[in-house]
Amino acid sequence: MTEHAPTRRAVDPRTAAIAGLSTLAWYAVPDVVEPRWARALAKTAVATAGVALTLTSTDEGEQAREGVRSLREAVRAAGGGTTGADVGTGVDGAPAGDRADAATSAAAGRPEGDDSWAADAEEVAPVPTGVAVAGVATGLALATAAVVAGERWAYRRGERLRARGARLPHTRVGLALGALAVALAAAEPLLWNAEER
Repeated sequence: MTEHAPTRRAVDPRTAAIAGLSTLAWYAVPDVVEPRWARALAKTAVATAGVALTLTSTDEGEQAREGVRSLREAVRAAGGGTTGADVGTGVDGAPAGDRADAATSAAAGRPEGDDSWAADAEEVAPVPTGVAVAGVATGLALATAAVVAGERWAYRRGERLRARGARLPHTRVGLALGALAVALAAAEPLLWNAEER
């Protein structure tokens, strides 16, 4: 089994800046936009701009774009969607499944013919589909509930500040949460590096 050297990730200041500014703008919207429907549009614009900036100008965005390119090349190399389960040969005379395996290996960043990963994969017991679906659904429900609760807390905190007469109360909440977003964005590569060790 080949051992790969861990890849160290560095903190990308652009990611941290986008995370902080997007979070600040997201939570500051109620100070700037009054009608609820207009706030929804403004928050959609903030989220879209944050995602677009992340995809076009950060290391993570470059990695995501490269992953999509690799996937497209793998599908093309596999004959437009040929999988290992398909029977037959391609134009080059190679079995269709072999081409799909090579494309999958290329997409996963493994050299063709490197089956060292197969031993690890065989050790994992399969999870029944129903259990997997239930687990994913439960995880999504919990994550959604946590996000909604956090959003409500932040909005109520801003409204309490407004009731006390604070200027730009939601922006103040946004500043605190934006600073937290910057800290989390800066800490993520460090946590990744620690996990790789």
